Amino acid sequence: MVKMLEVYLNFKNEAAAAIAFYETVFHVICEDKMTFADAPEDPKNPIPEACKELIINASMTIEGVPVMISDVPDGMGLPFIEGNNISLVISTEDEVKIDRIFSRLAEGGKVTMPLGATFWSKKFGMVVDKFGINWMLNYYTET
Repeated sequence: MVKMLEVYLNFKNEAAAAIAFYETVFHVICEDKMTFADAPEDPKNPIPEACKELIINASMTIEGVPVMISDVPDGMGLPFIEGNNISLVISTEDEVKIDRIFSRLAEGGKVTMPLGATFWSKKFGMVVDKFGINWMLNYYTET
């Protein structure tokens, strides 16, 4: 079973301002914010000093819908394209399902990050399907 379907919004160095704006518009509070500096250090891929205070991930609930938000610095992840900076996120505790969904979405599409372990997930991957929709797939286990 898919645990949830979420929306992921990307910004060009404006995630903190967008969060503050959405908090006032929708009368909500951002549930958590993590900067690139808060992420575990990767000696093979150090975070540039200019990116450390940018948002790597934040989440809030808007009108009952989970919304995640991040900045997309140049050279880190998908290129930022205004107007196409939204992804749908599938999160599940079912590894077979995440593998199947990822493979099917990749058919005729483009894998932008293969499924693999991250510091937040047992498996995480990104794919643009054949219709141009950005997907993030997240397999995790409750502990």
